[in-house]
Amino acid sequence: MSFGNTMKKIFKGLIFRKDHFEKDLIGVDDGKIASIPEGAFFESIFYIIPPFIEAHIHGGWGYDFQRGEFDQLEKILIRKGIGVAVPTLMNDSLENLKKISKKFREYKEKKGNSIFPFLRVEGPFISTYKRGAQDEASILKATRKNIDNFLSIKEIRNFTFAPERENAEYLVKKALTKGKIPSIGHSNASFSDFEKIYELGVRHMTHFPNAMSSFHHREIGLTGAGLLCQLDLEIIADCIHTSKEFLKLVYKFKKGNFAIVSDLIPPAFTDNFGRKITNEEETLLGGGTLVSEQIKILKELGFDLEDIIKLAVINNRKFFNLPIPLLKEGEEASFVILDKELNIEKIFYKGEEVKS
Repeated sequence: MSFGNTMKKIFKGLIFRKDHFEKDLIGVDDGKIASIPEGAFFESIFYIIPPFIEAHIHGGWGYDFQRGEFDQLEKILIRKGIGVAVPTLMNDSLENLKKISKKFREYKEKKGNSIFPFLRVEGPFISTYKRGAQDEASILKATRKNIDNFLSIKEIRNFTFAPERENAEYLVKKALTKGKIPSIGHSNASFSDFEKIYELGVRHMTHFPNAMSSFHHREIGLTGAGLLCQLDLEIIADCIHTSKEFLKLVYKFKKGNFAIVSDLIPPAFTDNFGRKITNEEETLLGGGTLVSEQIKILKELGFDLEDIIKLAVINNRKFFNLPIPLLKEGEEASFVILDKELNIEKIFYKGEEVKS
C-alpha cells in the first residue's frame, strides 16, 4: 500500500510493536497503516502505541453498562484512546443479567464493529464476607441448577467467583468447557481452596488483591497465591486500591506479566466525585482512574516503559485471547500518540484523528 489522494499524516517516533519500542515512521492512508513514500514530510513525536484496553469497566461520566448504555459509553471510550473495553456488570439477579445481555446482543448486532467483545460480571457465586460493594441479595446459592442457568448466558464470557463456595469445581469445569473465563475474586478462600481450582485450569484473578483473602505466613491465601503462582492478574494501579509499595512488590515478582485495569464506575468523571469513590461506610465502590492515567503513576514508580505499555495495552488482550494490534502496514490505523510524560497527544481510530 502506498499513499494516494487520501493521505493523512506521517509520524516518526518510537513505535510499540509486539513487546518493545522501535524507532520508525508510521503513516495513514484510506484508514490503514501504509508504507511511507521516499522523502515524505513527517511529524516527530515521542511514542506511538496500540489503543488502550479497559478490561474491567462498569461505566463512567454518569453512564452505566448496567443500564445498557453501551452506545453512549463506546463513543466516549473511543475518544479516550480505548480500542477494546469489556463492559463489566455488578452482581445482579439472573433475570436482570439476562435482560442486560439481551440489550448487549442487540446493540452488537446493530453496531456491527464494536470495541466491546463480550460481557463480564462480578458474581454471582461470590463470598458474602468479601462482597465489597456487590449486592448481597444477588449472591446466588451455587446449586448445579443455578450454575447451569447462569452459564447459559452466552454474552457473559468472564465472571468472578469464590473458590470456597459449594460446587466450585463443577462451576469451573462446566465454564471451561463452554469457553468461558472463570476469575477468582470477592473471595475469602484459603490457599488449599485455591489449589483445587487452579489444578482444573483457572488462571485469572479479578482486581488482585482487592476483596481477597490476605497474606499470612502460615496461610498465604489468595494474595499469596497471586504472587506465587502463574496467574493472569489484573490490578487497579491507582495507588488508592493498592499502595505504591504493593505495586512495586508485584512488579518485583511479576515484572511485565500482569495487567492494569480501571474498574471505572458510573460516578467517575462526574462533578461530585474525585479519584477515590466510596460509600458512607468508606467502602471503595470502584475506580476513578483510567488505565491511560495509571501508566503515568507506574512511570513515577520507576517501572520500565516497555513493561508499562505491556501492562496497559497488551496483556489483557492476551489474557482474553483478543487480537493484538501490530501497527504494521495494512492494519487498521488505530493508535495513540503519547508525549514524553505519557500524556495522550493524539488518537487515531480507523484512520481518522478523534478529539478526546
